[in-house]
Amino acid sequence: MGESAHEAELSRRSFLGGGLVVSGGLAVGGLGVACGDSSSKSSPATTITTTPVANADDAWKRLMAGNQRFVSGKLTHPNRDAARRAEQAEHQTPFAVVLGCADSRVPPEIVFDEGIGDLFPVRVAGNTAADNSVLGSIEYGAAVLNCVLVVVLGHAQCGAVKAAIDKVTKGKAVPGHIDGVVQPIVPAVETARASNPPDLVQAAIRENVRRQVNLLQTSQPILAGLAQAGKVKVIGAEYEIDTGVVDQV
Repeated sequence: MGESAHEAELSRRSFLGGGLVVSGGLAVGGLGVACGDSSSKSSPATTITTTPVANADDAWKRLMAGNQRFVSGKLTHPNRDAARRAEQAEHQTPFAVVLGCADSRVPPEIVFDEGIGDLFPVRVAGNTAADNSVLGSIEYGAAVLNCVLVVVLGHAQCGAVKAAIDKVTKGKAVPGHIDGVVQPIVPAVETARASNPPDLVQAAIRENVRRQVNLLQTSQPILAGLAQAGKVKVIGAEYEIDTGVVDQV
């Protein structure tokens, strides 16, 4: 594209303020977008831990390498210096969207040992995409910021899932607006419960992740088209609170 920083800002404003048009190639608010096409932007500074990402498989391998560093305690804290901060000031270049839980123990940049501008985290208790603002944020990351991978990251001992289980099994209500994050998880609990698993919490956590993956893969008008065209891949994963390990679901 070769766009200036001013033009890039106008493009972003066009997305946020304009309509959405999807046909063949994806045009968002008048801006033609090819997912993963950031060749016209200045290349990010790289280190041995910031392997360039060409596709979703590369993205997942990079995240897994970072998680291995996190688990082993051999963190490199890449892309967190003044040079990276200055580089990302004009435009951000994340390679993956992470739909994660708001749980304070699961910060994506730390869990995957990434830095400024590497990830586009979208966090809400229970890691669900039921709310349009959450879904829209994920669409923005995939369609406008050219992320090639969307990871739905659930985690062990999830309080939102436990609250949904209490609602289903005990009829226990939650106060205020908290029910807004619990209710979207109820169908996952009901499905998991039907199979009479030995650990309902674990089964419901994974079922919830799988449901969110399916929701995003089939979400119109943006994500489904990108997924079908092979421009974006949506996968599910679970973070183990005790060990720090992330496994694909």
